[in-house]
Amino acid sequence: MIIDFHAHIGLSKVFGGKYCDGEAVVEVMDKAGIDKAVLIPTASSIHTRLYEDVVEAVKEFPERFIGFTLVDPKKEDAVENMEKVVTRYNLRGLKLHPTFMAFAADDEELVYPIVQKAEELQIPVMVHSGQSPYATPWQVGLLAMDFPKVPIIMAHMGLDEVVYIDAAINMAKRAKNLILETTGVTAEAKIAQAVREIGASRVVYGSDMPFHNPEVEMAKIKGAEISAKNRELILGGNAAKLFGLEEMEQRA
Repeated sequence: MIIDFHAHIGLSKVFGGKYCDGEAVVEVMDKAGIDKAVLIPTASSIHTRLYEDVVEAVKEFPERFIGFTLVDPKKEDAVENMEKVVTRYNLRGLKLHPTFMAFAADDEELVYPIVQKAEELQIPVMVHSGQSPYATPWQVGLLAMDFPKVPIIMAHMGLDEVVYIDAAINMAKRAKNLILETTGVTAEAKIAQAVREIGASRVVYGSDMPFHNPEVEMAKIKGAEISAKNRELILGGNAAKLFGLEEMEQRA
């Protein structure tokens, strides 16, 4: 099973103001041979919808999408609203985008209450990484260290700066709950390095589809010098375990 841990729905000004709905994402998935995807609202639009588009898409394609809500911790009642959305619509996790929403990933006043509630709800938290001053790997790593019971997925594992990618790997050595997601990483050698230094069980494939070509992002996993077993874990096995999909298949 191939599971893309980083798919988007909604309007994105970063990618030419393009809007994508659930059907458009499924078309990309079918072309690339992707079975399921973690679906996340885009964070770059002025009129960002934090969960509505995801809920509609999951309802339309329940076997294809794992729904996440986007959270803006600066909004009033952010914690309460996030809890209502997650429980009412059975969403499986949440996304924080420090760069687009202008808050530090390790802000104790804004971010920590959100992650504390995620711990109570027993859901993972994905955090964008890659830019200073809000979303450096050190900040995401510190957040993970302070919430060791919460699976923290570092989107982009530092992105395209070698120093930041190395920092992402080093922070994952310190925080055993930190999972590195591969979208946008420029060198497959760094993916192989992550596997060597923290283990394949804490690396997951993602693509930023449909705005990025998932086959290009997948090629980095397939081209990395790692074993076939580790490749399977990264391309879907780890995500399936995190969301209990393996148990569901066994019961079926």
